[in-house]
Amino acid sequence: MNTLKILFLWMLAISIMMALSSSSMMALWLCLEINMMSFIPLMNSSSLISTESLTLYFIVQALASSIFIFSISFFLLNWIFLFQKMTYFLIVSMLIKLGAPPFHFWFPQICEGLPLLTFFLLTTIQKFIPLHILTFSDTRILPLFILLSTIVGSFGGFTQFSIRKILAFSSIAHLGWMMSLIYTTSSLWLIYLLTYLTLIGLTLVILSMSSINFINQVKPNSSNNCNLTLIISLLSLGGMPPFLGFFMKWLAMSVIMAHALVLLIPLIMSSLINLYFYTRVLYPLMLKFYSKSKYTFSLNFPLTMMLTLQISSIFLLIPFI
Repeated sequence: MNTLKILFLWMLAISIMMALSSSSMMALWLCLEINMMSFIPLMNSSSLISTESLTLYFIVQALASSIFIFSISFFLLNWIFLFQKMTYFLIVSMLIKLGAPPFHFWFPQICEGLPLLTFFLLTTIQKFIPLHILTFSDTRILPLFILLSTIVGSFGGFTQFSIRKILAFSSIAHLGWMMSLIYTTSSLWLIYLLTYLTLIGLTLVILSMSSINFINQVKPNSSNNCNLTLIISLLSLGGMPPFLGFFMKWLAMSVIMAHALVLLIPLIMSSLINLYFYTRVLYPLMLKFYSKSKYTFSLNFPLTMMLTLQISSIFLLIPFI
């Protein structure tokens, strides 16, 4: 990792910390711009992503930033009679930045060509500031976008064979859960995002070590430890008990049930469909495990890291349940 990449990663981290500690709209806009201009060079450092995808990302983010600065300008002018309408513009600008439906068409396309590190940043780190800004807005129109996120995130991956696109649509579905927590005025969206960050990070590490990019590359020809680690990481990401992803969604369900019970049904259905995606990916590995009665495992680093983080993170979530 070269010095420039480390510098841009530090700028990403600083922009997020500044945004999470700020309530000024102008300061948040400044953090958004620092964040975007730090992320684009990280995308450009990859030979996988095309110039068209990089240009598309810049245009989408610039459009969202323009709508955002347009909306907050009316707040600064104290034009009270336009506050409600400008709040809607503010929400739309953040949904565009997040890649939330119906503004999601750029998101899977760009995720497809990203290396795993930049993919991780786009699906996790780049969500902190827009979600934080949504907490300051009028959330009454969020249920519509939550419903769209669950539908698109669950059904969008049915015809996909690329692991990156499947994880991209899964990220959209998880975004629905985070917006549901924001709608209930709960600060637990941050806990959910941090947990999701951990899970997707571990999953991408395993996929990188296994050199898996498409479903047909998932074959039971590697070690038992690698197969088991991949199974645990994907099932946890899908919310299968007793893994960390299940406790993450259980925590969210307990909050949503108390404030917006009607949102819970589409969220649960979306989780079940996403779990089907992961089961489809893991099907060859599961056949191998069930076709033999005895396996021997050695606790190598990936498996030990996965099990340790899964168990320790569950205990960290217990005080919130």
